[in-house]
Amino acid sequence: MSGFYLMHRGWLDHPAFGGAREPYCRRAAWAWLVENAKWRDEVEMICGKRITLRRGQLSFALRFLASAWGWDVPKVRRFIARLHEERMVEISTDTVQNVITICNYDEYQLQENATDTRPTLDRHSTRSVTDTNLNEENKGIKEESVRALPGDALPDLAEQGVITPPANDNPPEPAKQTKRGTRVPDGDLPDDWAQAANHTREKHQLPLLTKRVLGLRWENFRNYWGGLAGSKGLKADWRKTWLNDCISPVTERKFPAGQPPPSNANAPPQAKRQASSLSEIPLFFDTPTEV
Repeated sequence: MSGFYLMHRGWLDHPAFGGAREPYCRRAAWAWLVENAKWRDEVEMICGKRITLRRGQLSFALRFLASAWGWDVPKVRRFIARLHEERMVEISTDTVQNVITICNYDEYQLQENATDTRPTLDRHSTRSVTDTNLNEENKGIKEESVRALPGDALPDLAEQGVITPPANDNPPEPAKQTKRGTRVPDGDLPDDWAQAANHTREKHQLPLLTKRVLGLRWENFRNYWGGLAGSKGLKADWRKTWLNDCISPVTERKFPAGQPPPSNANAPPQAKRQASSLSEIPLFFDTPTEV
């Protein structure tokens, strides 16, 4: 099978093919280049300079092509270099922006098919990519500066021999979202947190904590972090923060392992009697933590 066939400009953006939301394959990217090449000589303002683009030429920054095709910039650079290696395009970097020349353009687009009249698409078709680009060019220098971002120039392919190493063309995975911080949990110390605290202390060769000391440390920990306002009182992982506190030298000096609660020698007689009666009640934190 040989010969040629005509296609509407803008067919790549038809809703049946996913529109602009779906990344292009390499065949579609090649069709995009042929479709957006100039069909007649035209003068364009690029980065404030008048550049004449001949028939079969187009000039877009690599970042613009990456956005149009749904690719990343390195993949666009490798694809253009491969086309140059296969003698499908020529690259010129003499101007302020890359100029791509479609080789044998007249064989793809016959002169009698070139017309200044743009066909009207049916109601299911979308706007032509070429029409969109022309409208954006009318916005002035601001759009031109976006199309010619720094760092988009291709290397000198003639000097480097167009040797490109194989690379993975899959787009990078989106960055994972950071877990948001929360306030310190209310209530009593969870049993698994108490066991994890003594496991951590055992790993660092520190004496184990009784349930009494664990309870005192947890109440101090919760009161301190709960009293901080704003983002200072937010943590992404309160369990790890608690375990760090259990081996902190500051907390160790304040609540040593195995030390009884402070004496009430200077308390009033009524307070002493009340403390004496309370001491007769069995305390929950009297026994060592099971590890």
